[in-house]
Amino acid sequence: MPSSPSLPLGDAVSSISSLGTDKSSVVGNNSTRKTSVDSRVSQSTSNKASPKRRRSRRHPWSRSSPDAGTLQTIDEGLYQPQPTILTVEKAAGAKVYLETYFNNLLNKPNARAARQQYLESQLYYSPHLDLDEKDVIRRSFYYQETCHSRETRVMTIKSLLSLDRQDLSYAENYDCLKVLGRGSFGVVKLVREKASEAHAFPRQVYAMKIIRKSEMLRSCQEGHLRAERDFLVASEGSNWIVPLVASFDDLTSLYLVMEYMPGGDFLGLLIRENILPESVARFYIAEMILAVEEAHRLKFIHRDIKPDNFLISASGHLKISDFGLAFDGHWSHDLSYYNCQRYSLLGRLGIRVDGDAEDRKKSANISSQIPWLQAMKEILDRHERKSSIGIILYECLYGHTPFFADDGRKQTKSNILDHKKIFSFPHRPLISDKCKDLVYRLIQDKELRLCSRRYQMKDRCQVDNRRYTDIFGRHVFPDDAEDIKSHRWFKNFPWDRVHAINPPFVPHITSLDDTHYFDESDPFTEPMASSENETVDPTPDHIRWVLRECRPVVQNLAIELIATPYDSTRLRSADRRIDRTFNISPEERKTLKTFIRMYGRKERKRPRDILLRDQSTKTLALDVRKKTAFMGYGWRRMRPGGYITPNLGKYEMAEL
Repeated sequence: MPSSPSLPLGDAVSSISSLGTDKSSVVGNNSTRKTSVDSRVSQSTSNKASPKRRRSRRHPWSRSSPDAGTLQTIDEGLYQPQPTILTVEKAAGAKVYLETYFNNLLNKPNARAARQQYLESQLYYSPHLDLDEKDVIRRSFYYQETCHSRETRVMTIKSLLSLDRQDLSYAENYDCLKVLGRGSFGVVKLVREKASEAHAFPRQVYAMKIIRKSEMLRSCQEGHLRAERDFLVASEGSNWIVPLVASFDDLTSLYLVMEYMPGGDFLGLLIRENILPESVARFYIAEMILAVEEAHRLKFIHRDIKPDNFLISASGHLKISDFGLAFDGHWSHDLSYYNCQRYSLLGRLGIRVDGDAEDRKKSANISSQIPWLQAMKEILDRHERKSSIGIILYECLYGHTPFFADDGRKQTKSNILDHKKIFSFPHRPLISDKCKDLVYRLIQDKELRLCSRRYQMKDRCQVDNRRYTDIFGRHVFPDDAEDIKSHRWFKNFPWDRVHAINPPFVPHITSLDDTHYFDESDPFTEPMASSENETVDPTPDHIRWVLRECRPVVQNLAIELIATPYDSTRLRSADRRIDRTFNISPEERKTLKTFIRMYGRKERKRPRDILLRDQSTKTLALDVRKKTAFMGYGWRRMRPGGYITPNLGKYEMAEL
């Protein structure tokens, strides 16, 4: 086959484009068009001199025109980008998000499918409804589900946008009414949802738990925070757990919106009553046991059983809360999973991290500094410590814990370690022998403690002492309090209808936002939220100028109190010292407490992660984690009242 003459590409393209319109084309109407480039170019040469040939639109000296000259070969040198800490953090964040997302998608139950299955079962057992009425109910159900999905998507998108712009936070949908409590994690506020015409019951009151991301990331609490959120999602519909309404995040904080429990916590009830009669204590201890059993039924260990974490609902019944230390053994709730994602990449990419001065003194080998190599024993007890229930029962009956010491926390700790010799029952008030026997059998070592026989069997059959689960991977068993329930102190107690019993104490509330069972929101009870940036220490002259209206004795005391950084313990100690100082007035005491919290330096704990301790990586790593560590945190429950259906009246709710 003879070779075709060379032709510039621009002319070839124009010639090819003219073939479809040129009537004298060599390609007949009944033949198949040739597809090779050479054949098209050869065909175009015959039409090159044709006056009807379409002129090329390219400028002859344009950069893309071949007429501009000979094309030069681009030198492709060996370019290998160097990975950095930013590479590691973003890659680890993406992997964690994808793995947790698909785990939830493939292994967790579908809430919408469960609701539809329940609806169909109710319609099946409703013979009084005809087919048209059932279709109306189904259409209403689908509309409610569509509205719920749309609201969840809006919340998710707002959370993603707020990672770059704080003013777009979904928290703006709630108005803060009052601060209910403060803690090392953040703050709990009473909030009211802003009105919306689409909601059946707008302006509801909730309790919003706000958790600071920075503090939690420095202490490596990613697994615990995900476990708390996942447990509250799994407990939807439970009678013994404070219901979760919504969860979302922004750049600085995580938010858990929960139903408001207006009766306060059980500790407040104990403080008001001091001691409880046996019959009253029996009711509340029974509800606590059922609440802990409910957590075990969901395969979680609470690990922080105390009176503060049992809240009193409007009906007077107890509900368990605060699952910040909960654990179920799942890999997404384990600290080692998150650290392994980052440190494995560091080792694979050969990135060296020195840490702070203390790290450099200890070792230059990063493998000896990885926190996820700690023993499993530090993060997991074998099963729920039933001794916590026994200690709470003791406190209900006698007004103090069994190991309390007036000498301070150090002596209390010593009493706990030496509990076999220290533990005893006071002579007053008089308590029945049955109740004493239950308390004594609960406050024992694990091997002798009153608990489910299944735990004893698991311990005896356990070959590998490093395993904390049975052969089915369970850490705890459902309905594992049968031995406690069958104790003679609970004889004839109606365990199956506790919710039908009128509680001994029912909160007297005047409105939905009544908070008189909570402590007054005192700004001096806990440290204020620390800022991200370090503040400059005030000089004595500056302190005297700020307190220029106070007496010199107040100024000198203020200088002494803020000389060292404070934590919660030191702050309470400073408050007690101010209260014991007799030569200052109540107004000066209040001024001093305010001054300490505004100008004092909060003691910041050393981060547990070496990447957050290294001076060159801590800022970048923390910024990336605040944006990526909690992706997929958002969740919204189905509104109990549903959404207003347009084709019905404004106040006619869809029947589900």
